[in-house]
Order: sequence, then C-alpha cells, then structure tokens
Amino acid sequence: MDYSLLQDTFSKGPLMLSLQRAIVKVFTEVDWREFGHLSGQNGYIAGHGRLLRSLSWRDPDYGSCVYEVLDYLARADIKALAALVTHEKILPLLQQDQPEMLARLGCHGGNVPAIAPSPSATEVVRRALADADQLMASNGAQSAVDRLHTAMHGYLKSECTAANIDLPAGATITQAFRTLRLQHPALSNLGRHQEQVGRILQSFATVLDALNPVRNHGSVAHPNEHLIEPDEALLVVNAARTIFHYLSRKLNP
Repeated sequence: MDYSLLQDTFSKGPLMLSLQRAIVKVFTEVDWREFGHLSGQNGYIAGHGRLLRSLSWRDPDYGSCVYEVLDYLARADIKALAALVTHEKILPLLQQDQPEMLARLGCHGGNVPAIAPSPSATEVVRRALADADQLMASNGAQSAVDRLHTAMHGYLKSECTAANIDLPAGATITQAFRTLRLQHPALSNLGRHQEQVGRILQSFATVLDALNPVRNHGSVAHPNEHLIEPDEALLVVNAARTIFHYLSRKLNP
C-alpha cells in the first residue's frame, strides 16, 4: 500500500468516514486490544480515556472516540492506520463503501470485492448478499458461504426468468448455471477467445457444483461438526464472487 497516498486520501474524508462506521459496526474490545499489540499502539489504545470504556458501556460518544483514534493514527502512525484499513473485519465493509478508493491504494487484502446487487435483483438475493457481507466482516468467510450460496442460486434463477429461459422445478444451482450458460443470448458471444473463455466458464460450473456439498456439509447452514477451514472458505467466497461479478457485467451491461 502507498502510505503517502493513504495519508492524503484519508485527510479528504470519505475513507475516514467509512472506516469509522465500519469500526463502530464490527470492532470489539478484543479486536482493539489485538490491534494495539500487533500495531505497537497498545499504550495509546489502552490509555485512551474513553475508547474502550465507551465501547463497553455503549455510550453515545464511542463514535467520536473512534474518530480521535483515527486522527491520531493518521498523524502519528500511518502504518497502523493501514493495518486498520486491511483488517479482516474492516476490509470487506470498506470494499462495499469505497471500492475505487481501495483500488487506488492498491489494497485488496486477498478478497474479491463484495457484490453490489443489480437494480433488478430480487429481495431474496439482496438480503442474502447483505447477510453474506455482514457475516464475512463479523465472523469470517466460513459464516458467509451459506448466504452466498443462497444469493447465487436466487440470482441464477432470476436471470433465467428475466430471459424467459425455462428451468425445471427445483433446479439446483449447477443446473441453473448450465442452463443460463447455454441459453442466455448474452453468453452466446464470448469474444475473440471464445474457446478459452468457454473452458473457464465450464470450470465455473464445476466450482458451483462443489459449492453445494461445501454449503451442506462444511458451512454453518447446518450443525456440521467439521466446518471448512478459514483459508479454504475464503477461496470459496472469492470464487463465487468472481462468478457473480462476471455474470452481473455480462448480463446487465
């Protein structure tokens, strides 16, 4: 990350506002203490007169305390500020609010950006995407797999309906994707490298086929004893988001 650009960008406001809102929404006292130790700012965090106390008591001045911390870090420790921006709980929320700003900073944190639902998205898809993003931020990728599966399944079915493509009753996510791929007019022309892109799309079908058992047996959708591991859950989330982004641009340019 370009620290000088971060400092300049941060001073202009929008990123600071989004960062403050994200921290207020998802940060816990444990998160603050861990951040303090990892960033070398534990003395400042623990010694702040109101930050942790306001958080603990849910006092109305907590948001102002967060602004004080951010102002201090912007002046005194830009690397610590960058660590907040890229924190695993914070970055997914910033990707929703400030994707262009993060791209300018060269900050992606290993995550494919969150998905903004199209205006035609159904309420089920919108709610599932919002749930997935919130769970991704608060509990990690393992908790987001189920809701992302629901969002993708609903999205594929709605795009088939919008294009007057018939699906069998109870079509699985894999069946819906393959039917959309074969019958939607926008997917009939894949450009100058159609053969290679077609092979990639076929691989996406395999990804979605694997998403079903992961959701059923490795996510929090059911009381599974063995959840998919965090790194592999992030792989699943990123793969699903990649498919979502491509279809959203291709079908609704």
